[in-house]
Amino acid sequence: MASKVFGLYTSENIHPGFSINCVILSFYKGNLKVLLYKFSLKKYWALPGGFMLKHEDADQAAYRILKSQTGLSDVFLKQFYLFSDPQRTIMEQNIRFVHQNATNEEEGKWLLQRFVSLGYYALVRYEEVEFPEIEREDFQWYDVDQLPDLYSDHQKIIEKSIKGIRNMLPVFPVIYKLLPDKFTMSELRKVYECFIGKALDRRNFQRKVFSEGFIVPLNEKKSTKIYNPTKLYSFNFAKKKIFYQDMTDLDD
Repeated sequence: MASKVFGLYTSENIHPGFSINCVILSFYKGNLKVLLYKFSLKKYWALPGGFMLKHEDADQAAYRILKSQTGLSDVFLKQFYLFSDPQRTIMEQNIRFVHQNATNEEEGKWLLQRFVSLGYYALVRYEEVEFPEIEREDFQWYDVDQLPDLYSDHQKIIEKSIKGIRNMLPVFPVIYKLLPDKFTMSELRKVYECFIGKALDRRNFQRKVFSEGFIVPLNEKKSTKIYNPTKLYSFNFAKKKIFYQDMTDLDD
């Protein structure tokens, strides 16, 4: 029987010492956001995550966790790092959690061992995420540069994911996963700025993306402005390589 607090996890059905954390990123109102939930200790927020069951491989566990906590299944999900620092878990937090929630001395005792954690990042569209109805967990989006107090090493996990995505931008098609099918030039530029961590020159950016040919202008405009509505664009998926090789000159 599944525990209300520990969910479907028990010492018998998980792969010992192995956990998974998902950095779920989205872009909303000009900001890069990460999905967090209120850890049961109340003071801390945490990344969505869980444990790998004995019959699963890591990817199967990550997709199961993502589906159960966001309602999404067909999303971009990528492994990016194994967090194995022996001191990564603040064990006092886990001890307090078990003492507050276990119904007997044995329940949750397995949570007091050392865990290595495999990090995944997922890029999702903000409006497509459906929060689960779980009383003990309060899900919320936070700007990546305005994070609350986080459980254990979860801030390091988030920072590592952002750095990994930034390093992949020139060669890996990830930006379109965050934007709607039709977007403005300023929205596209802002996504890049969020990952790169600095402002890009508007004219140089526009010239660069047009020269690469990975976006196409639409005969449509965003109707949120009464006067001078903004032109819309979409990604050119016929272009074999839609991301440019060098981002360093965009703000020159």
